[in-house]
Amino acid sequence: MNPIGLYVHVPFCLKKCPYCDFYSIKFDDALAERYTQTIITEMFTYDHIKADTLYFGGGTPVLLGAPRLKRIIDAAKKQFSLEGEFTVEANPCSIDKQTLLELKQAGFNRVSFGVQSGVDKELHSLGRAHTKMQALEAVKGAKEAGFTNISVDLMIGIPHQTPQTLLSSLEFIKQLDVPHVSAYILKIEQGTRFYEDNTAALCPDEDSVCDLYLNTIEFLNSIGVEQYEISNFAKKGFESKHNLKYWRCEEYLGFGASAHSYYKGKRYLHPRDIEGYLSSNGNNYQISDKQAGGFEEYAMLRLRLSEGIDLSLLDKRFCFDKEKILRRAKPLEQSGLLRINGEIIFLTPKGFLVSNAIIASLIS
Repeated sequence: MNPIGLYVHVPFCLKKCPYCDFYSIKFDDALAERYTQTIITEMFTYDHIKADTLYFGGGTPVLLGAPRLKRIIDAAKKQFSLEGEFTVEANPCSIDKQTLLELKQAGFNRVSFGVQSGVDKELHSLGRAHTKMQALEAVKGAKEAGFTNISVDLMIGIPHQTPQTLLSSLEFIKQLDVPHVSAYILKIEQGTRFYEDNTAALCPDEDSVCDLYLNTIEFLNSIGVEQYEISNFAKKGFESKHNLKYWRCEEYLGFGASAHSYYKGKRYLHPRDIEGYLSSNGNNYQISDKQAGGFEEYAMLRLRLSEGIDLSLLDKRFCFDKEKILRRAKPLEQSGLLRINGEIIFLTPKGFLVSNAIIASLIS
């Protein structure tokens, strides 16, 4: 059995960003302690299997503090023989050099900062609590603490963004000199403050967002941070090993309220309910798919990657009409939306913009 990935959702935040649809609640220290212990308790309900990635997402995971995070890491090492890539997400305003040193000593070797923009006006419109300078200091502090594997988030299509302000953000990322960038197009979800306030009216239109996305790909590729997934870019060797498990349809276990898992052919999740999670000792998960990992799901996830999907390698694993898929792919190649290399199919940057439609046309 190949090593699995481990994900821990930490839902605590100091305040909720107006665009955020992830499960989060206000930080409370006593609740954080109970939550930490429940995460550890849940880990020991699984068989002793090997894992090689651990990812703390949120929320704002660093609010737990390095000692609690280390307790979870130590439990994961014991239960899952864990070694490999250890990632923690952080906001530039919620971390300092001392905390970064403590995180490094706790065992983390990768940190992901929610930078989002290099323009202070845009950061303000996003409801972010940090400034451009704080983002610069956070990345600098991570490097001084010994982190070499650093990622930053960038948002595209945000309020008031123009080609000029995006270029400013990209130049700022170049200045940060990090090996990984996650560049996401803003999607305004129901239930967020952005949705209620009709913030979409302040955002670039759809055609402009497409241009911004393609400009981002071109710029990042030009500085050696190359696209390897729809929204992710890395210098060679710095791709997110944990997130690649999702896109390659590999197994992972999720711990904490709202966390998802894919394990032994099933997908399941914990509800967005911290009290239910705590009171059940982490045993309140719900099965969302009893027969996960079929060809359509596998193909959909793999086609998010720049490496695409190799149909010749899947004959023994799945039953599907390979020639029909290749026939359907040829007109899309002529339109510049994908490329075909023998039996390997991969989307182009323009194809990534309409990936859902392309994938549906190929495998439906």
